[in-house]
Amino acid sequence: MLISIIYQIKDCLMALGIYINEPIELDNSCRQGMAYQFYISKFLQIIISRSSLHGAFHITTTRNTVLEKYLWGFIMLMAILYSIFLMASFWIRYLTNPTLISLDRNYHEWNTTFPSLTVCFHDRLNTTARDIVIHRLKPENATKFEMFLDLLAETDITNIKQLQEYDEYSHMDINSIVNEIVNHVNNPVTLSNEEESTMHRVITELGICYSFNSAITKYLSVGANGNNLISEKLIEISIMERDTTASLNNLSSNANIYYHGPFEVPTFLKQLIVPYTASTFLQMSFKPVIITADTTIENLYVQQRNCRYPHESNLELFPIFYSHSLCTFECKLKLFLVKCGCVPYLYNLRINIPVCPMRKLACISGNLVKIQQTVASCGCLKDCNFINFMLQSYLLIEWFNNPLIKWDMVVSKVRYSRRIIFDIADLMVSTGGIAALCFGASFITIVEIAFLIVKNTFFPGYNEI
Repeated sequence: MLISIIYQIKDCLMALGIYINEPIELDNSCRQGMAYQFYISKFLQIIISRSSLHGAFHITTTRNTVLEKYLWGFIMLMAILYSIFLMASFWIRYLTNPTLISLDRNYHEWNTTFPSLTVCFHDRLNTTARDIVIHRLKPENATKFEMFLDLLAETDITNIKQLQEYDEYSHMDINSIVNEIVNHVNNPVTLSNEEESTMHRVITELGICYSFNSAITKYLSVGANGNNLISEKLIEISIMERDTTASLNNLSSNANIYYHGPFEVPTFLKQLIVPYTASTFLQMSFKPVIITADTTIENLYVQQRNCRYPHESNLELFPIFYSHSLCTFECKLKLFLVKCGCVPYLYNLRINIPVCPMRKLACISGNLVKIQQTVASCGCLKDCNFINFMLQSYLLIEWFNNPLIKWDMVVSKVRYSRRIIFDIADLMVSTGGIAALCFGASFITIVEIAFLIVKNTFFPGYNEI
């Protein structure tokens, strides 16, 4: 019985081309069933036996027993599988997380963007402009329309529901009307180095406000030609100019302050509320948080570095410029469209998106909190070059003069930098080292195996089969 089993195993091995010390004779049915398998096994035997792959000789040589061949085959298989596992882990690391964020302390060599502010004045309504609008439009109920305009000038996203009772005015150009009845402020921003800069009139969920040192002003501008605005160069200071301050003098009223980075849309998350009292003097000091990207980072795929540059926009509403804040802003607009079928008039995008009639503002108000919570899961990538500001300290006092706003920045001596820690060279070294350690393979081995496959496939006459 044992001898019969041994001969059966021997016949099977000989049919696979593994044990070929003796010729065998197969019947027609066996020959037809094993012809293709025999050709494949013989082909692989030739490739393996003539390559420089370590351990392959022990599988194909006729000097080893069947048990030894199985043992070497098992060892090689385990080595190959383990090496594939290790190499896959290095490839996954290269494709998903080849960067790190390190500290940079060469503060003498860089400039820092001066803090960006959005200022929303308390005294918004221009009664003279309101009366002109009423006289021009001649509404049927002038008293009700006047109440509507008074509310419209002071409305932001948090109290927008109060306009739902004025649905008869939904057909009007609300953006133009609110721009006309809100006071225009022309006070320049004065820097301590005697330079002056302008504040741009913008409309956001805060209402009509004024923005300073922002790179995305043209997307928030109130005017119809906002997209044609030329982006001004951001104001930057060096460590030698650390005493630079900016001020808004002789203002007509107090104002709430919303501080943000130059690539961010102002929101209620970062604000300093000034009371509706007498004239105040407000002095603020900001501390920057900076993340920069090494020049080599841009050569990586977006999925590798997990951040985007401004010119890599994938946004539908802002196809030319990308920032994380604009991405979340677009996501919020899309959520408004899903929930209510329209967006509030506060978003002056000048594109073909339906603006909510007054009766639907209750839907906007009812879904606002839920949408703001959902925005965090929109999958927006961070900016590769990022700067944000924290309010470090402020002083607010009442005084006898016109309201004055003054701010400065504590120049940081430390910033964060995105750098590549695992590049393509590291990947090749790791992959080659694992292949050489586990089964003695190298680049030459790969070329050699490829050469033998081509040779034995297309020029089999050169080999003895």
